[in-house]
Amino acid sequence: KINNKSISDIVQISEGVYTPLTGFMSMKEVETVLLDDKLLTGDAWSLPIILQASEEEVKKLPNSGEVILLDENSHNPVGIINIQAIEEFKTERFIKSWFGTDDYNHPGLKEIINNGKYIISGKSYLFDSYRNLIKKHHEYSPKQTREIFYHNGWYNIVGFHTRNIPHTGHEYIQLKALELSNSDAILLSPVTGIKKDGDFNSEIIMMCYQKLINKGIYKPKGALLSGFNTYSRYAGPREAIFTAICRKNFGCNNFIIGRDHTGVGSFYPMNASQKIFDRIDLGMEILSFETAFYCATRDIVTSNFKDSKYEKSRLNISATIIRESLRNSEEIPPHL
Repeated sequence: KINNKSISDIVQISEGVYTPLTGFMSMKEVETVLLDDKLLTGDAWSLPIILQASEEEVKKLPNSGEVILLDENSHNPVGIINIQAIEEFKTERFIKSWFGTDDYNHPGLKEIINNGKYIISGKSYLFDSYRNLIKKHHEYSPKQTREIFYHNGWYNIVGFHTRNIPHTGHEYIQLKALELSNSDAILLSPVTGIKKDGDFNSEIIMMCYQKLINKGIYKPKGALLSGFNTYSRYAGPREAIFTAICRKNFGCNNFIIGRDHTGVGSFYPMNASQKIFDRIDLGMEILSFETAFYCATRDIVTSNFKDSKYEKSRLNISATIIRESLRNSEEIPPHL
């Protein structure tokens, strides 16, 4: 039996979002990824994709061969894993390389520690019947997004990853990225998988982006809205690389990285998710952006506050402010 997060990984592996990955990693592959930033094939990769299990679960499994995977909630058959190995997961050797910290308060680290001391590696396969059961509107596979780009005559695509509803800061960065990269279109790719308490509902995020597209915000450039059914791993810079690789598989050759891309709390320096791209080359153009603010004096959204006379008129733009306004039944500030 597997949980929703593992199901999400199987879906993405099977549909080619994690290409060249074809299954869950072994200890040797995890080690290569975390020490050398690549898979055993030599392809650039930053994040372990593992299937964890407890000692009790492992006792019921064969050491190799095919096993059917069941949705732990509905008990529906999800797919198959062809077990290559079952190994004890010696987390202490890798945890700092993975999350940049060994602090047990880190949410990603804590989850890995609590998810079981064994990992099951091997190729995974998804049943069409199960995929059809859980597929949501606006969730396209890489094959589908590439076909949409091709039929629209879009060859230069910029990708945007987000867990939040759009605000004016996002709009500014997206339009600037389209301009700087001279892209034909933008792939708006919100995370629609499992959320934590306090996150915006995925359907609401998708509806907000659809509103922006309908208003013609991105014209004359094209825009495709496609939900990405994954979940936050809170792995900071390593997760930033992972989000870029996935968008490359969807057909993007440019990718937007903000200052706190995939960050959590104060565990990572503000520009860590941008600097890691200096070390790992993905063969795509990375567009790094400073945080955008609203300038009340100039009545514009910008990241340019070099002139000190505008410093006092700088107002923050964030989904957190919108969230708190909604919680307190207050009007959302117009500049957001």
